[in-house]
Amino acid sequence: MRAGLLTEPVTFKRATITKNEYGQEVTYWENYIITRGNVKYNTGNRAIENQEIINTYTVIFTVRSYHKIDESMRVLYNKRLYRILSINEDRQSTTIIGELINE
Repeated sequence: MRAGLLTEPVTFKRATITKNEYGQEVTYWENYIITRGNVKYNTGNRAIENQEIINTYTVIFTVRSYHKIDESMRVLYNKRLYRILSINEDRQSTTIIGELINE
């Protein structure tokens, strides 16, 4: 893996579940790791769900393989959150396919 290709700052967030003063479980997303990676836009789609137009994007993130990342995390890139769909680990790198979260 060429280190010069890892030019984009990427933040991985993991869920932390705590209870508030009423006993309700609340999910907070805290920063797990901030690293540099390669980002490529793979596909885009426009769909109508519940009479609302939703744009979905699939993005490929490539980071170094020593980062411990799993499917329960989220990716923050360019002020947008992505859901991790799949992770493909290699000897030198980890390739992550993410989908834009429309909230």
